[in-house]
Amino acid sequence: MGRGRPCSRWPLLIFVALMVLLVWSGTASAVSASVVYRGPSSSKWIALTFDDNTSNARALATLRALEKHQVPATLFLIGSAVSGTAAINSEIVEGMGQGLFEVGDHSWSHPVLKSVSTAELVRQIGGGTDAFRKVTGARTVPLFRPPYGSTNSRVAEVAASEGFEYLVLWDVDPRDWAGGSASSIANHVISHAHNGAIVVMHLSAANTAAAIPTIVGTLRAKGYEFVTVSTMLKGDRLFLDVADDSDVGTAVARLVQLGFLSGYDTNYFGPEDFITRAQVAKVITLVGGLHTAAVENADSPTFADVVPLRDSDGNALAYPFDYIEEVAAASLVAGSVAADGTSNYRPNETITRVQLAQILARMVRELKGYGLEGAALVAEPALASTFSDVPVYASADVALVTGLGLMSGRSAQEFGPWAGALRAQVALAMTRYLDLPGLLPGG
Repeated sequence: MGRGRPCSRWPLLIFVALMVLLVWSGTASAVSASVVYRGPSSSKWIALTFDDNTSNARALATLRALEKHQVPATLFLIGSAVSGTAAINSEIVEGMGQGLFEVGDHSWSHPVLKSVSTAELVRQIGGGTDAFRKVTGARTVPLFRPPYGSTNSRVAEVAASEGFEYLVLWDVDPRDWAGGSASSIANHVISHAHNGAIVVMHLSAANTAAAIPTIVGTLRAKGYEFVTVSTMLKGDRLFLDVADDSDVGTAVARLVQLGFLSGYDTNYFGPEDFITRAQVAKVITLVGGLHTAAVENADSPTFADVVPLRDSDGNALAYPFDYIEEVAAASLVAGSVAADGTSNYRPNETITRVQLAQILARMVRELKGYGLEGAALVAEPALASTFSDVPVYASADVALVTGLGLMSGRSAQEFGPWAGALRAQVALAMTRYLDLPGLLPGG
């Protein structure tokens, strides 16, 4: 998920529209997406961006030209066109697999957003990325380009409420949509190129594909590097969506440096995204020092729904099977018994906060040596009772991890046990675990 928001958006429309109205009535503080026209001038970078995913033949030619010349690009998609352009979608996914393309939003149906109602703004913004994720399952990025570049403070505020951090405009426009020749398009881009330029073009314009080789060859010869908008905006930061000087940023940087956690790519970590049970198994295996090179139990899996995946040579792959086997062997995770009597781990389900708390409690007991007696010493038993929503079977675990400061409640009364755990929360919890003194000999 690009923004951690479900693909089905309709149930949220009225609620979000009302919240936006509250913002404008002065009862809440408005947060706006940042409007960018260009990137920093400190690097010799240029970002090619493309709108208009409407014509299969022309868009495919443009995408394939970018792939042929290995040019990163940011694509802003119209949602209403996605279902009828399967070939475009597949080609974009192919380019994403090569590390070339990222997909941002260009609204649902390309209206002039300044002229529509607040409720319609909510319906429109995010429509492109939602539609693309729904048909491809691919991750999108929190970048929004308003149709025609038409925006104002209201559009920026609704975009922010929909999870978009940036409104991406441009400062180089060859007007390829007007039907100019390939040479005129290329000449305009080349003559207006500068450090940090954001160029707007169109996938389905008649002569854009033919202009790309000249643009790319000439500007590369001049020393320019083509990057996505996300790469340009990130600059020297570790991830665009994590503030380096925040607690989460510090935790993420530490775990990434240790090789215990990674982002989706070099630009995005997804701190507000949910994390799956398989992903958590890998993280705790690495944090706990449990991982070995050998893939164990490949012929006798612990869980019926987790079997080893294999490469083209038939060798078992470590993820997710081996990591889950290793944490199961250490008694850090447990599965559930199915109707047929088999044990299942449900690897692709989002891990809940109470499940994460139980795993952390097992880690501090089994790997740090705190034990049940230790739990009473470091976490007052009364602490669990302040959370009215924690199930009895998990109260000691929640008391232990909150008492040690590994996790915290949503309030003094609510822990939020059934909510999905976020990637940022896991990063914070794991770094706090690493800093927790061990009570075992040599710990």
